[in-house]
Amino acid sequence: GVTDVYSNARAFVALNKNTGRAQCWGCPSDGGNCSDMDFVGVTDVYNTDAAFLALNKNTGQAQCWGHADYGGSCTDMDFIGITDVYSTSYAFMALNKNTGQASCWGDSGYGGNCSSMDFIGVTDVYSSGAAFVALSKNIGQAQCWGYSGYGGNCTNVDFTGITDVYSTEYTFMALNKNLGRAHCWGYASYGGDCTGMDFTGVTDVYSNARAFVALNKNTGRAQCWGCPSDGGNCSDMDFVGVTDVYNTDAAFLALNKNTGQAQCWGHADYGGSCTDMDFIGITDVYSTSYAFMALNKNTGQASCWGDSGYGGNCSSMDFIGVTDVYSSGAAFVALSKNIGQAQCWGYSGYGGNCTNVDFTGITDVYSTEYTFMALNKNLGRAHCWGYASYGGDCTGMDFTGVTDVYS
Repeated sequence: GVTDVYSNARAFVALNKNTGRAQCWGCPSDGGNCSDMDFVGVTDVYNTDAAFLALNKNTGQAQCWGHADYGGSCTDMDFIGITDVYSTSYAFMALNKNTGQASCWGDSGYGGNCSSMDFIGVTDVYSSGAAFVALSKNIGQAQCWGYSGYGGNCTNVDFTGITDVYSTEYTFMALNKNLGRAHCWGYASYGGDCTGMDFTGVTDVYSNARAFVALNKNTGRAQCWGCPSDGGNCSDMDFVGVTDVYNTDAAFLALNKNTGQAQCWGHADYGGSCTDMDFIGITDVYSTSYAFMALNKNTGQASCWGDSGYGGNCSSMDFIGVTDVYSSGAAFVALSKNIGQAQCWGYSGYGGNCTNVDFTGITDVYSTEYTFMALNKNLGRAHCWGYASYGGDCTGMDFTGVTDVYS
């Protein structure tokens, strides 16, 4: 029986930790083929967008598979004592915090080479899509590597007193909450420049792929920066009373759940426009890459907006009794577990069509960027749909004993 399931952007791994048996499916070159691997003793599985790492922390044995240039090859590397593993889109870092020793592999342009670096004293590691930051909070020093223009170069950044680091796909922000000071670097137009901004009192920082939002919930004051058309400009917005902020890849939603007031900004076609929508009673908000769904579970009323091809139109659907909503990059699934029924919408070929899927007894739904997997843990049965070559076909596989799925 399977105990754990993992996924990257284009493949799944179903693992039985008790027996060391695993099944992989999806794009073979990106991790969908693990027929030659031995998973006996594996304690953890990690991923980039196109590769996997299976690690036995107790013995330091590891195996990598998938795209060799993007993290799928780690032969001759020493994983003994590894405490933490991190990843960008196309590279891994394996760190022993106790000794400061680390290995990086994958695409060097995305952080796959750290051979000249010393990680003694590192307390935290952060990643964007293309770069890493290794921070030693105790001494206020950090090292960055990867794609230089997307955050891999921080030689001019002062990390003294930094309490938190945030990222978009292309940039980093290092914040000292105690003093209200911050440094941003990476691609300036996508959030890598916050020069002259005052972050005093900031309580929360949010980001999408190309913009940041720094909010002081106590005063209702916020600042946005990055790509203006994708959410980097919120100068006309009023954030007083905002309780939650959500995002697609190119837009934001600021919601006051107590009053049902909401504002959207960013790319209008990708979720940045929600005028005339009713948010009173909204309990949950979900998103794909380019669309939002706001749901009132108590009444079954919902609104969807953004790109209709990515799930931005659900006007003909009834959500009464929906217990759970899931999303991939391009589609939604609304599941009513009590009656074993579901509705799917968005990009049909990427999971937006589930008319042939039987949801009776389904306990959990998982996704890659392009597919869904609906699992009945009690019976070990699953259905997969979406883009077949990227994980949307698991016909004939046995999922008996699955307890956890990761993506």
